[in-house]
Amino acid sequence: MKKIKMYKLNIIFILIAGFIFSACEKDSEQALRVGISTWPGYEPLALAAEKGFYGDSYIRVVRFATPTESYRALRDGVIDVAAFTADEVFHYAEVRNQPKIFLILDISNGADAIVAKKEIKTIDDLKGKRLGVEGSTLGNYIISRGLDFAKSDIKMRDITFVSVKTDEQEKIFLADGIDAAVTYEPSKSLLLKAGAHVIFDSSMIPNEIIDVLVTNESTIQTRLADLNSLVKGWFKSLDYIKENYKLSLDLMAHQESITFPAFKKAYEDLIIPSREVNKKMLGKDTLILKPMQRLSRLMYANEILEKEIEIKHLLDDRVINSLEE
Repeated sequence: MKKIKMYKLNIIFILIAGFIFSACEKDSEQALRVGISTWPGYEPLALAAEKGFYGDSYIRVVRFATPTESYRALRDGVIDVAAFTADEVFHYAEVRNQPKIFLILDISNGADAIVAKKEIKTIDDLKGKRLGVEGSTLGNYIISRGLDFAKSDIKMRDITFVSVKTDEQEKIFLADGIDAAVTYEPSKSLLLKAGAHVIFDSSMIPNEIIDVLVTNESTIQTRLADLNSLVKGWFKSLDYIKENYKLSLDLMAHQESITFPAFKKAYEDLIIPSREVNKKMLGKDTLILKPMQRLSRLMYANEILEKEIEIKHLLDDRVINSLEE
């Protein structure tokens, strides 16, 4: 009799376990998957998930080691949404139809920079010097824009470029392997501590270096409610950070495996657009159209893109305008 009862209990357990597994599997398939890589401006998305700010929507934040991995995941349909810089959106636009930028996450306001040895006073002094750069499109853009501020006729060809990964810049700078570097936080703070100083940064080119959330037309058509929850959760996270500043920054710094002071410096070198500013940036009177067009032309001229990207088709204000006040 006990064996029969035990058998029945086992059957019930198997059925319950199977139901739970199926439910979890179904939830996983239904989740809106949002890809992020390491960058202080992306961390409020993860904080929102941790604090339950996405409400009833099942939104899963997926971390990738590099922006390249996040890009591939979005391209291949592994994720539905990704946090990108504008140049990464352009690459996505070349391989997938109808990409849509539906939220501006942050604007670099000094976080991206060219730093150099003390004897290199200005951009003009980079002539004949060794400039460390990771080789990204964004890095090339910063150099190009920096040269626009030169008082001499210095050109790209006058600078010796050294391929250096961002996380190795401090070591190579200290070993006298480079004279200057195109950098961003947290490497920027390490280079400054090592004796470098800023000769150009993104605060000199307002609204030109931005981070965005991008998806595609199909996801907007079929998952608008979840995208709405994602954006509302983002703004709830920003409010939470303001109200619990030190605690929040400490949590986010831990996620990025950097010190609190380094994360704080990087975060404060960003402008985080409000809901109303987002509406302006994504709407008809957008502030980012010309900077993005400039970047597209630069990438096309350097044969990084096969064609210039039509920026107006990328910007989409449907999600931000669908939020309840």
